[in-house]
Amino acid sequence: MVANQLPEFSAARLFARRSLYGRMVEANGAWRVHLNLALLLVILVLGVLAPLLPLQDPVKPDPLGSLRPPSSEHLFGTDTHGMDVFARVIHAIRADFALALSSVVIGALIGAPLGALSGYLGGWFDNFTTRVTEVFQGFPQILFAMAILAAAGNTLLNVVLVVAFYNIPVYSKMVRSVVVPLREVEYVQAAKVASVPTLGIVFRYILPNALVPVFSQLPLSCAYAVQMIAGLSFLGLGVTIPTPEWGSMIQLGANQMIFGHWWPSVFPGLALFLSVWLLSNVSDLLKSLVVRRS
Repeated sequence: MVANQLPEFSAARLFARRSLYGRMVEANGAWRVHLNLALLLVILVLGVLAPLLPLQDPVKPDPLGSLRPPSSEHLFGTDTHGMDVFARVIHAIRADFALALSSVVIGALIGAPLGALSGYLGGWFDNFTTRVTEVFQGFPQILFAMAILAAAGNTLLNVVLVVAFYNIPVYSKMVRSVVVPLREVEYVQAAKVASVPTLGIVFRYILPNALVPVFSQLPLSCAYAVQMIAGLSFLGLGVTIPTPEWGSMIQLGANQMIFGHWWPSVFPGLALFLSVWLLSNVSDLLKSLVVRRS
């Protein structure tokens, strides 16, 4: 086999249009695929188009209209500051998903190449990276994030970097487990015989064929990231009020629930639950493709 030939099991073939959709429907049923993808697409479209939709100002307070129950004027009621909860729930999609996706992409872009190099080179480099990732994964995520943000400041950049930091070991270990068996396959040996540099072998021949599980992990990582960002915001270390964000909205309305004002917390909580549930389901759909292919 010549050096520039890639095996049939590749990310490009897996995500070919007909292969992806057809095998996903075959493995999970059309109704499940359509329902989950359609609902997730609706949420994403609402978040993208939020500034263009005929919604009330999500950050405009109205002290005289605080804690109004759901009505035709305010579909989800108003919070303690009189801000429209429905508008804030929709606008919060932008903050939560943008921060989550940014952190996951950064973690994957660093973790995947690191895992590929670790799995291919082996030896002391593999042992070192494996031990370091295991040590960092042993720390409680939320406590570590709280300590870093309390010391460095809870800016949006710091929130993204902290969440991304915990995604690096996930993708590093995942890609490493796929790369180790690939070191001895024919096309890698052919590349060595052709005197292809080590980095060329890793990034041109091995890494593209180790990305299949990465794509299925991305939605699940986004689900965890959304939860972590909401949790940090709930604790006052993430997105701060008045910026619309589900965790801070839940925290703002939590104290009012004992007085019967349930809507400021319940509706953002439902939005958070639905988003995480859909992302997890989409991840399961993609993982079923990997299982069937392998």
